[in-house]
Amino acid sequence: MKETTQNLGKGMDLVQIIEPKFKTNTIMVMLLVPIVPEKNASYVLAQSMLTQSCRKYPDNAAMTVKLDDMYGAGLSAPVSVNGSVMSLSVRGSVIANQCALHGEDLLGEMTDLMLDCLFDPNVRDGAFDANEFRIQRKELLDSIQAEINNKRGYAMLRARQTAFVNEPDAYPLYGSQEEVEALTPEGVYAAYQELLRRAVVRVYYVGSEEPAGLSEKLTAAFSQIKDRAPEALPFEAPSPCKSECAHVTEQMDVSQSKLVLAFKGENIPGEAFRLFSAVFGGTPFSMLFTNVREKMSLCYYCASRVIEGKATLIVDSGVELANAEKTHEAVLAQLEAVRNGEFTDELVENAKRFMVNILRGIGDTPMSCIAEAYQRFYRHDDADVEERIQRYQALTREDIIAAAKALREDTVYLMQQGGTK
Repeated sequence: MKETTQNLGKGMDLVQIIEPKFKTNTIMVMLLVPIVPEKNASYVLAQSMLTQSCRKYPDNAAMTVKLDDMYGAGLSAPVSVNGSVMSLSVRGSVIANQCALHGEDLLGEMTDLMLDCLFDPNVRDGAFDANEFRIQRKELLDSIQAEINNKRGYAMLRARQTAFVNEPDAYPLYGSQEEVEALTPEGVYAAYQELLRRAVVRVYYVGSEEPAGLSEKLTAAFSQIKDRAPEALPFEAPSPCKSECAHVTEQMDVSQSKLVLAFKGENIPGEAFRLFSAVFGGTPFSMLFTNVREKMSLCYYCASRVIEGKATLIVDSGVELANAEKTHEAVLAQLEAVRNGEFTDELVENAKRFMVNILRGIGDTPMSCIAEAYQRFYRHDDADVEERIQRYQALTREDIIAAAKALREDTVYLMQQGGTK
């Protein structure tokens, strides 16, 4: 596998990953901006508009026909958050040119199509097409409702809002239902133009051979934006721990209560933090799974995860209401056990193998290549896979214990079953 990075101008880089075994070409244009909560809804809706139609293919039906003609190519608009940075992407995937039946330049077609979507959208009189706008706004409202209906995810969202109160990433990624309903085609088009001006651009290409002319096309397209002013990206935005742990209980009409705990720390090295989470609750053999779920039978699930850039560990569980407080106490007891070194060397070795296997799997798919390259970018870490594997292998019990001791409980959120909200 060969990887190169080329600067294409102010706040814009092209990362090319060449892997001969892949039979597809993947291009991902990432627009990265600091989170401004009141803009979340308009930015996400603008991004979704870009992959459903453009001036050349003015509705989803025409776009679908075009993609089908390209051997079932794919076009999507993923969105994510790291630290206090929002990533809004346009991603295209198409089979490699050498696999085309008639020698078509499918990579060139996909590049042109994505640039049409980004720079020649379906716009009339300074506004997105009204009909397409209504369709995509309805899709976004449905996504917000789906988040609410997914009670585990909704509990995580509500816990984050408390844990990160008054911080940009406390707010819903898609905005609120009221904010989306208030959007207009004119306002979302203005947000799209603002997004192109504000964003740091990272373009990732993964394929079996170097793409001819890709960098030139990208440079020419983005040079049309004369007043581009990319903003600094706060990937590292540690959240300060509250002086007193916040307790929030909400009653909802659910059959299973949800308990979410947030712990915060300072100056915990990334690998040590992630390995601690694997030992504590991030794997099927972790202490939370083995002890709290299996041996004590206190919950339906209990898992931990690190929130990148926030110096925060989240533990979430599904419980019967009668067991909520017992589960809370059991999680704290397991944390104290780690602080006291009460875990086996076998568990540490299994956690290391788990983390190493994740790293070894990079390169199996184009998206794993992109995800890994992007991780290195937002973590400001140029180490390759082998170097990071060596870092995990070098970690000790003392590193895991130190990570546990650095954490303090910040938030306890309980979605209580039996309510009517």
